[in-house]
Amino acid sequence: MSSGSMAPKELVSKKLEELKKLIDVASGRKRADLVVKKANIVNVITEEIYSSDIAIADGKIAGIGNYSGINEIDARNLYAVPGLIDAHTHVEMSMLTLSEFAKLIVPKGTTAIVADPHEIANVLGIEGVKYMIQEAKTLPLRYYCMAPSCVPSSNLETSGARITEKEIGELLSLDEVLGLAEVMSFPDVIAGKEGVLKKILTAEKRDGHAPLVTGKELNAYVSAGIETDHESISYEEALEKLRLGMKIMVREGSAAKNLKDLIEIVKTGNRNVMLVTDGDRNLNDLIDEGYLDHVFRRAVEEGVDPIKVLQMCTINPASHYGLDCGVIAPSRFADIVLLENLERFRVKEVLFNGVRVEEIFKGKKRFRYPERAKKSVKANRINPEDIKIEGKGGRKARIIGIVKGEIITEEIITEVDDKIVDPEKDVLKIIVVERHRSSGRIGKGLVKGFGIKEGALASSISHDSHNVIAVGADNESICQAVNRVIELQGGIVVVSSKGRAELQLEVAGLMTEKPAEETLAKLNEIHKILKEIGCKLDSPIISLSFLALPVIPNLKITDYGLIDVNRGEVVDIFLD
Repeated sequence: MSSGSMAPKELVSKKLEELKKLIDVASGRKRADLVVKKANIVNVITEEIYSSDIAIADGKIAGIGNYSGINEIDARNLYAVPGLIDAHTHVEMSMLTLSEFAKLIVPKGTTAIVADPHEIANVLGIEGVKYMIQEAKTLPLRYYCMAPSCVPSSNLETSGARITEKEIGELLSLDEVLGLAEVMSFPDVIAGKEGVLKKILTAEKRDGHAPLVTGKELNAYVSAGIETDHESISYEEALEKLRLGMKIMVREGSAAKNLKDLIEIVKTGNRNVMLVTDGDRNLNDLIDEGYLDHVFRRAVEEGVDPIKVLQMCTINPASHYGLDCGVIAPSRFADIVLLENLERFRVKEVLFNGVRVEEIFKGKKRFRYPERAKKSVKANRINPEDIKIEGKGGRKARIIGIVKGEIITEEIITEVDDKIVDPEKDVLKIIVVERHRSSGRIGKGLVKGFGIKEGALASSISHDSHNVIAVGADNESICQAVNRVIELQGGIVVVSSKGRAELQLEVAGLMTEKPAEETLAKLNEIHKILKEIGCKLDSPIISLSFLALPVIPNLKITDYGLIDVNRGEVVDIFLD
């Protein structure tokens, strides 16, 4: 009988026995299950490094000192640090299921994450969130999550589900759910709209999302009890939020890289600062460079003290969310990373609950998603007539301008000729096809920054509602790419005269159960063709996905059309 199915008396009895054993080991009356001997312990509380043993019993740290164990690891010349904690991420953005994702990040030192599963929630609702929690129970990774607050993120897009305060309350009853996920509808909070305020009142922990919000509007947002923000892109923006009591999550991903611009905030070693990925690590970078360990190295490269960096990836998020990890101390989970080099975060060994992670992975039964999660694309096929943009040359048009390294966009207003779409001038067509309800609704617009000269790219990853988004040089190619995504029940497709390539994302149109290496090979082929047809973006798939997010300034696109985020409304492509 598992602890989850035990009667209350049996559970109390089991916990009492475990506590007695922990105390007996800590006091030296019993031998530890495992002792990490003579490690250079990096203490994130006192900011010291000293040599000692770490005694472990039943997956928890019993004591620090001189201990003997049934099993022992010789850790001389190795640094012992707490497992890293990513305080804000979206697993689905890796395009891998949690099982495959964990295989990549845990051996590199990340043993806990605080996820906002609003990607899968926008497709499958709270049922999708529960699938991921079930999957996590099979893995050597502490999967904590926040209840998605904005599903959909805006009333200017169509999602596959709607999460109200009732569903949030249901999720908050689960042990793995810590609070309310990033409240992206900041204009509604500032306006005091009851719908979002009711959601805020359901939780004690509330994550924020306030890009470029300042002054009295920021005060209004913080006064609602929202505690964190990961959207700051300048020192001044982050400092203002810190001064008002917010905790700053400094994001360093593949597309959105904010560490360098916020480095002066990071260098202070402020305990209200955390380092996060926001899930923005493309698979190639995830495999080649790492995950939160990469963010650690980047901060050290920028001149930040390694122990200060470590605090931002361990004790700071653990303290904020009330987690029993993030520090090497008695009673905490024995999630320990042994390093050959601290500054470079070169991993020798990772322990999860005091067990080597490679041993845990070997013995785990693979989690499989149900068929319901794999039949989520309900869009109808499209043809070139469906995506025509009506208009003549000689008129001024609004064009979405991509900002390199950011997920905000520019609003470019310029005159277009009779062609309207002009790949030679890097003016391409972008569309969003509603895929959840077979409505046939298609949003159309123009975008600048991809550099594609011919062909098209389509994807079922488009934040946050994950309709089918496509960019291309001609209607025929766009339709071919979109229709293939629909046939695959989710995925990424590129079509061009240079060739075609595709990756199926069968789980909610967001993730694949296939191994990471196989997935990467298909992504590399997609990127190869994109480069051959002129694409100049480092992370084109991620960049494309964020162009549909109508809560990040300035100009975006959804199935309703072109969105002026600052005005919160649909606008015409043409100004006159």
